[in-house]
Amino acid sequence: MLVRRLGIVGIVACGMGLLAASLATPGDASARLRGIDVSNYQPSVDWRAVRRSGRRFAFVLATDGPSFTSPTFASQYHGAKAAHLIRGAYHFGRPGSGTAKGQAARFTALAGNTHDGATLPPALDMEPNPHPPACYGFTARHMVSWIRVFLAEVHRRTGRVGILYTGPGFWQSCTGNSRAFTHHHLWTADYGVSTPHSYGGWAHWTFWQHSSTGHVPGIAGNVDVDLFRGDGRRLHALAAG
Repeated sequence: MLVRRLGIVGIVACGMGLLAASLATPGDASARLRGIDVSNYQPSVDWRAVRRSGRRFAFVLATDGPSFTSPTFASQYHGAKAAHLIRGAYHFGRPGSGTAKGQAARFTALAGNTHDGATLPPALDMEPNPHPPACYGFTARHMVSWIRVFLAEVHRRTGRVGILYTGPGFWQSCTGNSRAFTHHHLWTADYGVSTPHSYGGWAHWTFWQHSSTGHVPGIAGNVDVDLFRGDGRRLHALAAG
């Protein structure tokens, strides 16, 4: 979706050397549950084929910024659930475009009921601005405040503690490596490594997007692929709240 993932890897590269854009599935993948995340860039998904391939969860883009709604959200969101995948909705945050509270309100209204036992907490996607400046012109303090307001509104409207998607480059550069969100499950984007980097005070990651160039039956072309840190029982427990 848009410049997702590329922007995160690009900022990481500034301080750590260029990471590979993709790599083979991490060595510990057999010990984790596999999943995907999709957007309007994957307009046609055969969800039953995805399920048969061994994937057990999927994140689906719902909204982006103050006005964009993915035209494929409804079909993907309902399709994933019908195929018996644990599903979750996510919002691409756009600081500086509308308010954090307004973006969260629109997102949660579209995501609907997340208390059905099969839906993950709503997720906020925070990554570099596709157009300079990378941190949207925000100071680290202002960025932390924006994220806090968004997630607080998600909690107020849904009763759930939102998942936070980000990467080490963005987090360190744009929030000053804030440790204010360790009570939120981390969905980290980190490519070209055997183990995700530690940052932001999180003791461990919950979801790891380890490649943007995965190939999954039922989806034409590349797709983001993810791992869940835990077994099926734990995944269902997270969905159940």
